[in-house]
Amino acid sequence: MLKKTYVIVWAFVASAAGVEQPSQVDAPDALDFSYGQLWRYAQQQCSTKGITPTEFTHSWLAVRRCLKNTLDVVQLNEDSMRLDVGNQRDILSRHCPKLFEAVKCFDPFMDMVKGCVSAESYEIFQALRSWFEDILNYLCEDNGANIVYDKEKHDSCTREINRHIITCAAENLIATPELNRKALSEESCSALATAKDCLLGKLKECDVFANGARLFYENFIQITSCKNFIPKTDRK
Repeated sequence: MLKKTYVIVWAFVASAAGVEQPSQVDAPDALDFSYGQLWRYAQQQCSTKGITPTEFTHSWLAVRRCLKNTLDVVQLNEDSMRLDVGNQRDILSRHCPKLFEAVKCFDPFMDMVKGCVSAESYEIFQALRSWFEDILNYLCEDNGANIVYDKEKHDSCTREINRHIITCAAENLIATPELNRKALSEESCSALATAKDCLLGKLKECDVFANGARLFYENFIQITSCKNFIPKTDRK
C-alpha cells in the first residue's frame, strides 16, 4: 500500500519527463485525467507564454530532485517491501511526515502551469494534486488507523482494478462527444455516481483502493456541475 502510493508519485514524475511532443494538443476532455495528455497540453501552452520546452522540462526535473532529497527513497522501498498489519503503524509514522512534505515539491511546477493554461484546465491539475493529498491524509491519519494492510488482498486488487474500472464504466456510462463538464445533466451525473458505486462495490474488500477511487471521484465532482446534485460518499 505504501509502496503503491510511492510508485504512483514516482511513475507520474518519471513518465512525464519523457513524453514526446506532438505538434498540437487539445485541451483535456471532461473525463481525461491522462498524465501524458496533461503534460503535453501544459508544455504546449507554456510555450506560448515564452517558456521553452527545455525550461518546462527542467522545472519538472526539479520536482524529481526535490522528491529525491525530501524522501528517504532507499528506506521507503525497504519498508514498503516488508509492510504488514503488524508493522504498518510504525512504518507510516516514519514516512508520512516526509510524504506530506514531499507534496510541496510540486508547488513551483504547479505555479508555472497555472500561468500557462486556462483556469478550467488548471482545475484538472488541482484536482489531481488534491486527490493525492487526500489519499495521504487517509493513509496517514493516526498512522494508519483507517487501514488494515493485507498483502494477499492488496495484490489481488492491484491485478483486478483496471478490469473493474472498465467494466463499471462500460455498464453505466455513455460516451458523449464534446461533453462539457460544467454543464453535465442530473441524468449524466446520476450515471457517473452509479458507475462509482459499481466500482466501490467491486472493491469492497480492498479498503485502500476503494477509498482511493472514492476520493478521486469526489475531487473530480468538485470541478463539474455534478457537485450540485451528488453528496459526498462515505468511507468504505
